[in-house]
Amino acid sequence: MRRNHLLTGLFLLVAYGLSSQDIHFSHIHASPVHLNPAMTGVFDKGEIRLIGNSRLQWETFTKGYKTLAAGVDAKIFSLNSTSTLSGGIQVYADRAGDLNFSTNRVDLNLAVQKTFDRQSRNMISLGFQGGYINHSIDYSKMIGYEQEDELLNFAPKSLNTWDLGLGMSWFHRVDRRDYFYLGGSAFHLNNPTISFFGEMDSNGRDSDMEMGKVLYRKIVLHGGGKFKLSKNLSSLPSFIFMDQGPHREVKVGSFFKYRNSRSQKRKDYAVYLGAWLRWYAEMDMWGTDAVNLSVRLDHGTSIFTFSFDVNISKLTQASHGLGGPEFSIIKVLEWDKPKPKRSKVKCPAI
Repeated sequence: MRRNHLLTGLFLLVAYGLSSQDIHFSHIHASPVHLNPAMTGVFDKGEIRLIGNSRLQWETFTKGYKTLAAGVDAKIFSLNSTSTLSGGIQVYADRAGDLNFSTNRVDLNLAVQKTFDRQSRNMISLGFQGGYINHSIDYSKMIGYEQEDELLNFAPKSLNTWDLGLGMSWFHRVDRRDYFYLGGSAFHLNNPTISFFGEMDSNGRDSDMEMGKVLYRKIVLHGGGKFKLSKNLSSLPSFIFMDQGPHREVKVGSFFKYRNSRSQKRKDYAVYLGAWLRWYAEMDMWGTDAVNLSVRLDHGTSIFTFSFDVNISKLTQASHGLGGPEFSIIKVLEWDKPKPKRSKVKCPAI
């Protein structure tokens, strides 16, 4: 193979391979808005929620993924006694590979929560997401046998696109403390372009759709709940199913929560230990991917979560089982204020 063909093939591999990539978190409970825009404003205490996430992956054998995310969502106002309007903004930064392929995006979310009975036992939330995405790549870090000026001249260094998503979720309260929920979301509804090699055909239409250079639509189904096992012990099972192009992922597991309730003058705290098993399916391949181990601490209105992916797929020969760590912080802010039109919508503590 000639040297310029080798480099061209490398560029095309990067362009086509990255067309299926999406920012990914292992935390189910610590990245709810990323999972489904209908989760915007769904928290039980306070008016504003701040969320921060950090994740590393595949750092043991390559220059892997580094992902940072920060967001804020709030209950904006009550539409009436049975409905609430919520909104939020999320910012993501992801970098991967030797060429520092970067994804930076900003999402704006709106959601409406509506309850259907006086006790707020059944609630539905509908969410909308609009995002702006920037992708960039650093060609100066490419190592080849010779200078390829022509290739570097025509290849763009960044691209920008818009993204749209929708979501819905249903929550049912079994009693004052226990509940379960189901949700579904769809992302990349407008088929945003992600390839650095897009061209226009003779009719002026973008040929990326025919050549498979768009970000695949992602469908997410998820659910979970909280069920009291004893006075201080509860289980929080949850699952996720994701379908994006040829890739599918299933994740099932549970937190177990120990809660210690102190006097009113001192803040409550709760400790969670959990594990999830993740499977993958891609065309004619399927198997077990990883075990996600998590520990979480709730103190007042602050939530701290740490998890680690233990890789158990065939990739363990290179990863030695070390998938990557993930850390998150959630803080809910609350204050006393007059509520002339008090909503009966009561959100669960996800």
